[in-house]
Amino acid sequence: MNTHELFSLKEQVAVITGGAGWIGSHISEALAEAGAHVYVADINEADVNACIERLRSCGLRADAWIGDALGDVSARGMIDDIAGKAGRLDVLVNCAVKTKSSELDTVSFDDLQFSFEAASACLVTAQQAVIHMRKNGGGRIINIGSMYGQVTGYPDVYKDLVPPNPIAYQAAKAAVHHMTKYMAVYWAKDNIRVNAISPGPVPNPGKAAYEGNPAFKTFNARLSQRTPLGRVGTPDEFRGPALFLASAASSFVTGQILFVDGGWTAW
Repeated sequence: MNTHELFSLKEQVAVITGGAGWIGSHISEALAEAGAHVYVADINEADVNACIERLRSCGLRADAWIGDALGDVSARGMIDDIAGKAGRLDVLVNCAVKTKSSELDTVSFDDLQFSFEAASACLVTAQQAVIHMRKNGGGRIINIGSMYGQVTGYPDVYKDLVPPNPIAYQAAKAAVHHMTKYMAVYWAKDNIRVNAISPGPVPNPGKAAYEGNPAFKTFNARLSQRTPLGRVGTPDEFRGPALFLASAASSFVTGQILFVDGGWTAW
């Protein structure tokens, strides 16, 4: 198998939850360009339709699943619906997320539960996907974690500029990291590889806390100073890592957390 074939996803079916989002849309495009029939699953109908239109305009195979990919019943139904229509399922990328921006002194039990719904969805979508992957003789699952699932943030980076990254989000992403390893060792016997990608500082200027905020430039500068590569990341920099883990190029890789963080967690 040559290098081009190693990275090919031709004739394969991939589901990306949160696939029309800041990072998810780039992962959707990368897997589609590698030959996969991509199903973009997202709750934002306008974003999904724009993503699908863009992919199809490039001659790529893409379809939409619009709905809540973070509920138990709805997430399982999504997987069965897509696998039923496509006839198979080879790759699942769990990229959908939600959290509440609560400060440490005021974060509530409900805030934690709200954030952990996304972590729980990584499990239920994976459980349902495995049912279909076993029929194909295997598959790949990629969970999207965070550098904040490994380390916590520097308070001085956020001070007087933007709200700090929520503790509920960080706890949920730490759970995603550990579940990734657990899934990997138990489903290895089914030839199903499970890995995670953990983004570093890749701030979305369209996020509610940042959009129109004059402090956003200063915030970016602070993040850059804390990053060994001296800059923040861009969402397109997740295309390569996602394709690597989704393809045969990573055939002996499972249970790993791939940090795409400019070296942030290496300090």
